[in-house]
Amino acid sequence: MTSNFYTEILTLICFLLFLITSFVNINNKEFLNKFVYLSSLLLISIVNLIYYQNISSQSASYLSQITALLLAILLFSYFIISIFYFEFVRLRLIFIPFFIVLVLFRYLTSLGTESNSNTLDLFKNRYLLFHIFSSLFAYSMLTICAISSFSVFIKSFFIKRIKFNPILINLLPSLHQSEILTIRFLYLTMFFLFSSILSGLLFHITEYKYFYSFFNYKVSLSIFSFFLIILFLIYRIIKGCSSFTTFKLVLLSYLFINIAYFGIKIFEL
Repeated sequence: MTSNFYTEILTLICFLLFLITSFVNINNKEFLNKFVYLSSLLLISIVNLIYYQNISSQSASYLSQITALLLAILLFSYFIISIFYFEFVRLRLIFIPFFIVLVLFRYLTSLGTESNSNTLDLFKNRYLLFHIFSSLFAYSMLTICAISSFSVFIKSFFIKRIKFNPILINLLPSLHQSEILTIRFLYLTMFFLFSSILSGLLFHITEYKYFYSFFNYKVSLSIFSFFLIILFLIYRIIKGCSSFTTFKLVLLSYLFINIAYFGIKIFEL
């Protein structure tokens, strides 16, 4: 309990530091500001990974473990991507609300959480382990797609206006670059989503006798999102599509994945 309390305080301090450095003016040629920002991002990623290790060793609930692990993976993914793509450093202010929601959700799931003998050991089965990580990476990639696509939509909206905010326009990456990044991460989402479905099927076959029980609402929504992305990418290659159509597709897929991954409590009510 004390260890979790200190880790929560440390997480809060690191997140506040991350917020402060996010509002620092960062240009691609300014090494110092970029280094400070990436260092704070790496620090909060490590602290969240330590937090996950603490709650997993104390038999926390399955939802708390998944949320903590997802947050750590997202932060590490964003850190690595920001090193190679400066466009995502420019998107840092858009990522902040998403990270705040995840931190609050992780905190709320940890409230009132008691030790549970039925808590699933995430690292007991290799198929389950691969399924969890591929699912989390699929969610991470689709999250990045949603944010990048949203930036395209926002920038297009302001550019079409006669009067627009130059600060906001300069903050966001170019429309062309954002569209390219969105499509690239859609391909990654498709790969990890397929890996998640396949590994989940293999785990189900090894653990359970009945095959039909595999196709619950979570798997059905994941499969639907997978084929939705495939059909969209094929259609885009053949006929092309606008950035607004891409934004609607990504938003719809993101909605389905959120319901599939986090809607289990709603369906259990």
